Amino acid sequence: MQIGIVFGLLSSVFFAFSYISLKKSYAEFAPSVAFFVDALLGLLIWVPFALYLGITSYNVLNVLVWAILSAVLSEAYFFFVLSKGEISITGTLLASYPIYTAIISRFVNNEILNPTQLVAITITVLGTVIVATNKKFKFSDLKKHDYLFWALSGALAIGLSDSLSKNAIDRISMQDFLFALALVQIPVALVYLKLEKQPVGVLVKSITDYKKYKFALIGSFLNIVGVLLLWLAFTNTLASIASPLTATYPVLLVILAYFLLKEKIAKKDYYGIALVAIGIITISLA
Repeated sequence: MQIGIVFGLLSSVFFAFSYISLKKSYAEFAPSVAFFVDALLGLLIWVPFALYLGITSYNVLNVLVWAILSAVLSEAYFFFVLSKGEISITGTLLASYPIYTAIISRFVNNEILNPTQLVAITITVLGTVIVATNKKFKFSDLKKHDYLFWALSGALAIGLSDSLSKNAIDRISMQDFLFALALVQIPVALVYLKLEKQPVGVLVKSITDYKKYKFALIGSFLNIVGVLLLWLAFTNTLASIASPLTATYPVLLVILAYFLLKEKIAKKDYYGIALVAIGIITISLA
């Protein structure tokens, strides 16, 4: 199996556990605080990793704009969208972001998929959306409030960000982009805190009162590792292929709930899981 596919699937595993913890953290404080913790952990983990691989100062400066776009669109905005509306609605539509990644990457990165890859990716995304669709989901709910706007704008933002990030990684290196992203996430997180009128002093509280902030810390750590694996996947394969794999975390959540919480798997989830499995196997073979 191609190494990029392995990294993509591992990224999905970390995103699944991160997703659970981050949603729990929202019961404790605003999403901007969770993202601030995420940004700090990114600085502590990504920077040493990038320095170990070796960075080029000129490349880091050259890619700052792309890093800022990634920090805003794919990171901060994702945290914000998760807090908007019912997760049964936003989570379902957010799972469609690989579709936008594939479309945008066709033009930004000139990624042309062969028919087999295209079918495999379509099957994977379809299976993911089926599993992500909560039994409480109703199309009529899309007309209420602004759920549709937040969910689709979030999926589009991630698709655009992933495509641009892939372009940056291909032009320079993964470690240069990672280093730049780690640096720019801090000011982005501070602006996000300001917008939600949250005190910067929350960092001290998160350290001294670990029990209260544990879900944000654990979720952010897992997300940071997941994003690192995502960039490694992007380095070793097409964004159009890596993105659907990293988005399969809803499937993992259902499987984890079955084994750890003894929750029953809905009939539609069996179909979704089967489609994702077929899609992943076909992608690896193609």
